[in-house]
Amino acid sequence: MERTWYARNRKTITGTAFAAPAFLVILVFYVYPALMSFRFSFTDWNGINLKINYVGFDNFIYVIKSPEFKQLIKNTLFLIILYVPILNIISLLFAVIVYDIGKLATFYKVVLYLPNILSMVVVGVIWRVIYNPVFGPLQYVLTQMGLESLVQDWLGQVSTVMPALSISIIWYAVGFYMMIYLGGLSTIPTEIYESASMDGVNKLQKLVYITLPLLAPSITINVVISTIGILTIFDLPFVLTNGGPGFASQTMAIDVYIFAFRSMQQGPAMALAIILTLVTLLFVVLQLKFLRRKEITES
Repeated sequence: MERTWYARNRKTITGTAFAAPAFLVILVFYVYPALMSFRFSFTDWNGINLKINYVGFDNFIYVIKSPEFKQLIKNTLFLIILYVPILNIISLLFAVIVYDIGKLATFYKVVLYLPNILSMVVVGVIWRVIYNPVFGPLQYVLTQMGLESLVQDWLGQVSTVMPALSISIIWYAVGFYMMIYLGGLSTIPTEIYESASMDGVNKLQKLVYITLPLLAPSITINVVISTIGILTIFDLPFVLTNGGPGFASQTMAIDVYIFAFRSMQQGPAMALAIILTLVTLLFVVLQLKFLRRKEITES
């Protein structure tokens, strides 16, 4: 007897029914706002008035010509160049050390991952206290070590604010990326290391010629995620420096907030958000193209 249409498509219907709520959430809270943001980027809407006039690409031109835009690009490139490589190198080294540490591995995992469970607002407050030029722990330690010449206002100077910000972000994120590397290390067969040891390969050679090539997928994931995270970061630098001094530590996400909620210029805010999205996509596509090629070469 021929089966009914429902019987033939029962699995598809059941799967669709289970996926429908999640799809609806994505559609309502992600897709629709993104489309509306794209629309408002071409208008003069201020977030309150119902009257909306289309202004073409005026908002994009206005944002690009704004006095802080060049500094935003410099800050973005600085964070990518400084933060992404250093974070991944430190995370990888921690992962390799913890993986081979034995019984205390769980303890070190907890300690290193602990900052990542904190809110970025809390992390920002903690590091504001640490960097405080009057009573901060960092200044006290430097003074006690006889390094008074290094005591300074780390967050109040253009020359030091970005490195100081990067250190706080790395402290917050290193445990998360370490866990991803640990997951990659757990998939590498121990027999490979045992065979290498029998051939007289030392630890450094194992790291360079065995661990790194086999960790290529984890490296790709971490580099891409950390790049997206640093390009779109808002809360930690906002709490820590509020983008100052001047525009020295301002990120694109902070500038979107300033346009949208301080200046009530929703059009330029949406235009800058689209620029930020395009910049993020550009970096991600270039990284994936390069790193995927490396994965194929090393596999």
